[in-house]
Order: sequence, then C-alpha cells, then structure tokens
Amino acid sequence: MRVMLMIAMQEFTHTLTHPLALLVGGIVLAVAYINGAGGVDTLEIVNAQADLDAVMVGFGQSWQATSMICTIMAAFLGATTIPYEKWKHTLNVLFTKPLYRKDYIAGKFVGLTAFMLVFNTFAVMFTGLLIIVYFREPLSVSDFLLRVIAYIIVMTMSCSLVIALNMLIGVLSKNILVVTSAAMTYIYFDWIWNNDRMLGNLAFLTPMNLYNKLINPITTLYPTLYDTLTPFTLWFSSAVPYIGLMLIEILVFLLAGIHLFTREDKI
Repeated sequence: MRVMLMIAMQEFTHTLTHPLALLVGGIVLAVAYINGAGGVDTLEIVNAQADLDAVMVGFGQSWQATSMICTIMAAFLGATTIPYEKWKHTLNVLFTKPLYRKDYIAGKFVGLTAFMLVFNTFAVMFTGLLIIVYFREPLSVSDFLLRVIAYIIVMTMSCSLVIALNMLIGVLSKNILVVTSAAMTYIYFDWIWNNDRMLGNLAFLTPMNLYNKLINPITTLYPTLYDTLTPFTLWFSSAVPYIGLMLIEILVFLLAGIHLFTREDKI
C-alpha cells in the first residue's frame, strides 16, 4: 500500500505540470468565463420563467463542453502514461526494485484519478464563482453545495472510468502513436458517433452514456442534478444503480489492466 501511494503521489505531481493539463486547464477556464459572463442573459430569462434556481441551470449550459474536454484529457493521460515510461525504459529501472506490477498500475490509476478530482473541483468551483459574480447567489446555499459536490464526484468517476479503460489500452501497446490513435477513436465513438447503431441496448454501458445517466437519471425539464425543483434525494436514489454500474466497470477495466501487465514478460 505504501509503495502504491508513493507511485500515486509521483504520478499526481508529474501530471500537474503536464503540458496537456496546462492546455486543457486554460481551455476550461475560457469556457467557464464565457459561461459565467456570457450566459447571464439566458439565466435572467430562466429566472423569470421558472421557479427553479437559475444558478444551477448555469452549470447545465457548459457541462457537456467541460465534461468532454476533461474526458479527452483523462483519455490521453490514461492511454499514454505507461507507454511513455516503456518508451523511456524507466520501467526496467523501476522493476529492479521491490515493486509489484499491480502496485505500479494501481498507483498510476490513483494518481491520475486524484489529479482529475483536483482539476474538476477547480473547474467547477471557478465556473460557480463566475456565475455568482456575474449573476447572483444561489437561493439555497446548502442545496447548491450538495449538487455541486455531487457534480464533481460524478465527473471524477466518469474520468476514472475513462482512465481505467485507456490505461488498459496503454498496457496492450508500448507504441505511443498507437495508443494515442486508440484514445482518439474511443473519444469519437463514445462522444461524437451515435454508438446506439453498433451497440444497441448495450450502448448505455459506455462511459459517456453512463455519465449522462448519472447527471439525468430521470426525465425532467433540465438535467436532474441541476433541476432544483427535483429534490436532491430523488436524484441520488435514481442515480445509485448507475453509480454502482460505473464502479463495477472501473474495477473490471483496472483489474484487466493489472492482470495483463503482470503477465507481460517483456516491458
């Protein structure tokens, strides 16, 4: 456990200064500013026409764009972290020390997930701050905080699933171009292409569809998590089955990656 946490901390620290993280951070800040400063007119209309808290609706204006950007970052970080070290041959040095391969994979996953938690928290809080500055405070601070915290957790879980899936891809190949292409293909099929055509009834198992179900588990005027007319407890009880399913998928992909990596003779 101690070794795994050391690897997780090292991965977290390394990712903080990763060029992709800095680039995506700038893009998310720009999206948050546009949403906070430019979406006030829309929020005024919603505030006048509906009884729900328009501040939460403000999050719904950018959640798809922000989520997709964060997913792209999670996919590329997850897919390239292991092939990059294989390419640099640093794994050969690491595994001369008393280090289990499962601890290495688990530590990488925990470190990247911790980074996405911090990144998502910063992005969501910055968005909320701008909405409050340019529009107004939420009607209920406690309900607002509950929904924002839930939003951060849901987004981080979705990123964790994407990381676990793309780390599995990274285990299968040490060619960075191959895993990068695979990550781009995944993003296209999951976020852009209509995967219902190929997967049919199983399409809801994809990370993007599960994420959408967590945000909007029941049909409401606005996404359920942002609809303050829908009690938070109703959203949570409706989202629990999808939370469980997402956790199972994360575990399956992570264990598959660990299993394949521990059986690999040549690194």
